[in-house]
Amino acid sequence: MADFRLKQFSLTDDRCAMKIGADSVLFGSWMDVSDAERLLDAGCGCGILALMAAQRLAGSEFHIDAIDIEPGAVADSAENFASSPWAGHLSARQISLQDFADEAAPCSYDRIFLNPPYYDESPASGSAERDTARSTATLSRQDILFAAAKLLADRGRLALILPFEQGKKMMLEASLFGWFLTRQCFVKTKPGALPKRFMLEFSPSAPSRLETETLVIGDERYRELTSGFYL
Repeated sequence: MADFRLKQFSLTDDRCAMKIGADSVLFGSWMDVSDAERLLDAGCGCGILALMAAQRLAGSEFHIDAIDIEPGAVADSAENFASSPWAGHLSARQISLQDFADEAAPCSYDRIFLNPPYYDESPASGSAERDTARSTATLSRQDILFAAAKLLADRGRLALILPFEQGKKMMLEASLFGWFLTRQCFVKTKPGALPKRFMLEFSPSAPSRLETETLVIGDERYRELTSGFYL
């Protein structure tokens, strides 16, 4: 039974370790999927990011592959996709990003997006599945960059949301890989506070300019950005 409702679709996250949070809705609203035809949701959880991208691409030709190593997450995604208005455009599969990159056709995706693991040493939560989902031991920053380098088209883009300090580490490692930062968004809980989250978009091609903005949770820009999804 669906337990999370947005304007155009509903979801269940009963079986996946990482539950839906405000980060997912914010990131799904911010990431740029315009004109994309092939997209990859890596570490899809219950599939919320894929569904948000599908809503934004409705009326165009597109397909979104969603992958996760956790069987419960894939089960939730498959159920949520099947009950959505875009079922024919979405697929869910249990596989790691590393293995998927080894078998998928190179340069095949216009967008890759993910809310990745971010703890280098994950604190014990009491749930082995949750600890796995949050630990970079299962999917490191280098793993993400290696996979994206193979899977993204020349003008494709990789988008992520991370805690601020982890986002700075990703920026450094991406630059060492020869990636270019195209968009960045600092997310704060209140004006004057240090950023809590960092939303980043990278490309293998140099941008004409770097887009930068700062969001405060609940401010006018935040409400405008997420207005297509929250009831």
